[in-house]
Amino acid sequence: MSLTTAQMAFEAALDDEHQTSIYIPFKEPDTDDVESYTLFPDKDILNGYELRLAAYKRAWSKCLERVQELIHALHAPIVDRVAELVNMAYTDTLPGLPYAELPVISVTVFGTSSSVFDEFSARLESEGQDGLFDDNGTHIVTHLYPQDCSNITSAMKTLITGFINKTDEELDSVKRRPASSLCTFDLNLLQIWFDALCDSRGSDSNTTRLVVVLHDFERFEPLVMQDLFEISSLAIPRLPLVFILSLTSPPTPSYIHATYPRSTLARLQVRSCSFSTSQAVLHDILLKTFFDVEFNPDLVLGPAAIEFLVDFFGRHSPSLDGLVSILQLAHMKHFEEPLTVFLSEESLASMDLTDPGSAPFLNSVLVRVRGSTGNPTGWRVADIDVLLEFVRSVRLAFHRQSQLLRVAFRLFLVVQTFTTSLGIKSEKSLPELMCAALRGRLGTSYRYLCTIVRKLKVDQLDALLSEINDFFAGVSAQVQGEEREIISRISTARSVRDRHSDEPQQVKDVAEMIGDWLIEYFEHRLVTLEELPLWDISYTGSAPFPSELLNPSLRASIFSGLLHPQDYSMTATNNDGDDDEETLWDMPDTSILFHRYLESGKMINVFDWFESFSLVLETQRRHARTGASAHEALIRTPSRRKGKQRQVEVPEDGEEELDKWRLEVQSRFIRSLHELDYIGLIKHTGRKADHVMRTVFDVPG
Repeated sequence: MSLTTAQMAFEAALDDEHQTSIYIPFKEPDTDDVESYTLFPDKDILNGYELRLAAYKRAWSKCLERVQELIHALHAPIVDRVAELVNMAYTDTLPGLPYAELPVISVTVFGTSSSVFDEFSARLESEGQDGLFDDNGTHIVTHLYPQDCSNITSAMKTLITGFINKTDEELDSVKRRPASSLCTFDLNLLQIWFDALCDSRGSDSNTTRLVVVLHDFERFEPLVMQDLFEISSLAIPRLPLVFILSLTSPPTPSYIHATYPRSTLARLQVRSCSFSTSQAVLHDILLKTFFDVEFNPDLVLGPAAIEFLVDFFGRHSPSLDGLVSILQLAHMKHFEEPLTVFLSEESLASMDLTDPGSAPFLNSVLVRVRGSTGNPTGWRVADIDVLLEFVRSVRLAFHRQSQLLRVAFRLFLVVQTFTTSLGIKSEKSLPELMCAALRGRLGTSYRYLCTIVRKLKVDQLDALLSEINDFFAGVSAQVQGEEREIISRISTARSVRDRHSDEPQQVKDVAEMIGDWLIEYFEHRLVTLEELPLWDISYTGSAPFPSELLNPSLRASIFSGLLHPQDYSMTATNNDGDDDEETLWDMPDTSILFHRYLESGKMINVFDWFESFSLVLETQRRHARTGASAHEALIRTPSRRKGKQRQVEVPEDGEEELDKWRLEVQSRFIRSLHELDYIGLIKHTGRKADHVMRTVFDVPG
């Protein structure tokens, strides 16, 4: 049987180890097609969800690739330092020691991205480190996690098998007899494997390191780590082990020295590396991603998202992984709007606007463009082509204007940096200046800078003109063509300055002229992007960031799901009544049990709880059987007569069916009880064996 495209995509997603979540569309059993998901059914396009999802993936992939490049550049110094320490672990040792020390490298990674350890592994396992080793001198890296090291036996087994399993293909020629094999937690097995590996590769054992990365080192049991370090220190330098510790605690006071005894520390040669994440790192990423002259993001981040990102980074979690998550959520939230389907040219080429079902979407676009509903019934192909051409033109105009805004903002920063070197500091931070520029409210700041420019002396004016000239010389030819007016003015000012270098009044006039030109330039460029037509296609604007998606209230969400499960279900309830007793039978089992939970006192008798649950399930069963029997009777004897209909009789169950039903009720009760116990809503007490205690009393709604 051949697989469908959806099944093949689902299996491919399951095989992808980097896939954090998989979306399975809901499909009714009796339907053939899955309806496209949308929050705006009255103004969305056919297959709008799929088109926007594809546009989102393209825009987010471009942004993510840029951010990852910047993060990789920030990680480069510490990765180089760790690689250097690993290479010199057994060559740079103190002479005269009574015994060899176990090399340990503590890396403080608080706030950085978790990908730094992937970079460690890629760098250490790559061939030839800075020319010190040949191609056969590749290091071998394994990773240990706290959940895998509950005791010393499992820790040693994980460490040894982690190395051995990575080189099974290289050592196929080395056969081991199971009866005479060493235990997997015996370090002698690792020694034999290492010798065989060196012989197989034809390399010297002094050029290879066995690197062990301990993730979340603070979560490891200290007693287990003491034994692991002691056992490992007995095997060096025959086994060139090097431990890299991932620490999230501050480097001072050191967690290692504060936790482990002197007897353990005496066996270790501890070297420290730290990655300090600060606001400057966040500012640098924002500046080079959304305010870079040469990089044009598909989606421009608005001031509301930037303000939330800076606040979250500074007050809650200064983590680069959190930064990436916030940027991704901003992209996902933006693409809920139906109009964002116009963001990419690929979406324009794949959408079908001639279908009558797309008329509401086209009408909503026309309202934005002309302020009228236009043709509410149908659209001609010629009208659609004109509309698409208009959308392409406004999209290109928006990206052009946003790029020129970034150029003007970077020039503003050049002038501000120059004035800062003169001792004149700015009262606003870089993110505040970014948000003000996007809102078109940077007038006070650049007018103040231009006032300072008017009063510059001869040598200061020359330095500023040189920096402005260097800035425009470093941009692309396209940007130079767009900014040829200000570039020509700066060139004119430099030529006038060179001809009248000895005339103080002429220098003053040139400084005032440059100040006036800069004010005029900033007024023309630093304007809000929300004044452009259809700006919300490529710009998040002042839309608030969905903070509830990043940090939701788990307690309120759980109670809401238990009290109102129909709000989270894709199928409507069978009863439209307002009485809770009438609709309780139509809820899931856990919700039924939770409603009875709220009606009880502090102590709940489990048997009484079960009896009340059974009554609701009996009502549920009766409604289901009555509905099925009535449907069968209607099929057998169709009638158009009005008035009171004959009541449908439901046959009674036999003894065997009743026994099966009682067993099903008990099973459903136990399962729901365990679910409430799992989320912490009940507490077991030893005072009464047949009672449980409530843990929640104040439930809103």
